Amino acid sequence: MLLREVKTKLQKVFELRDMGSLHHCLGIQFSHVGGEITLSQENYIENLINKFNMAECKPVSTPMETGLKLEKGNGLTEMENIPYQMLIGSLMYLAVATRPEIMFAVSYLSQYNTCFDNTHWHAAKRVIRYLKGTKNVTIRYKQSGMALTGMADADWAACTVDRRSYTGYIFKYGGGLISYASKKQRTVALSTAEAEYMAMTEATKEALHLKYLLEDIGVFQQTVTIYNDNLAAQMLVNNQMTGKRSKHISIKEHFIRDCVQKKLVTIRYKDTEHMEADLFTKAIPQPRLLKLLKMIGVTQT
Repeated sequence: MLLREVKTKLQKVFELRDMGSLHHCLGIQFSHVGGEITLSQENYIENLINKFNMAECKPVSTPMETGLKLEKGNGLTEMENIPYQMLIGSLMYLAVATRPEIMFAVSYLSQYNTCFDNTHWHAAKRVIRYLKGTKNVTIRYKQSGMALTGMADADWAACTVDRRSYTGYIFKYGGGLISYASKKQRTVALSTAEAEYMAMTEATKEALHLKYLLEDIGVFQQTVTIYNDNLAAQMLVNNQMTGKRSKHISIKEHFIRDCVQKKLVTIRYKDTEHMEADLFTKAIPQPRLLKLLKMIGVTQT
């Protein structure tokens, strides 16, 4: 009923042609089976493998080697014709569209777009090797009635170049993954709790954006629950006082306190073992990778 109403209103303003159910759009394949929608980019990945001459490469089980730490490249002349930036751009589209498990790797490697060497190039090609063995992975959506919820996590001082931490967050609606991010924090955190606090602030901004977006289409939710796995950071959110451990934190990071006070968001604890946002803060081994992917609705057909 709502879909028909939207189509009718659009037809009054624009010239439209109803082509039925969506099957392909912008390199993404859509499938509708038994009330479930799946998204995949198998054709895009196949084209990517051929484009970078990786058809004969050996697949690997993870996008990035666990514990890999990269430094800035030394600007070797022979790297000038290597299409590193082109590869990172192609991978970024995959990461934001249907392949959340490569988001951290792509975000991490993109920091070296102007200072890469063979080490970075091999790390980027490893992502293609992972994709070759997982071309048929899909992200799934089905009606569940679950409210909008989020999870936020951080990896403290993860970058060996500037010692800044990594933020990762995800949001699910109706049980399906609708928003996720992996990004390096803009300032240096002095503790794990501070890094997690800053991650929750970023997640809160995204939560409000999604909350208001839902309201625009007539779906109202009083508060959005955001889970984290650090009790010290949660206490920092709930403590309105500024002490010696938090007096240096930027005012903008304390935005989360105001949102919690107004009950726009609710912060709750979830143990690290079940923290799905962990996928977006570091490279993880295959067993945990598969477990987290299943939890967020990404599966291999």
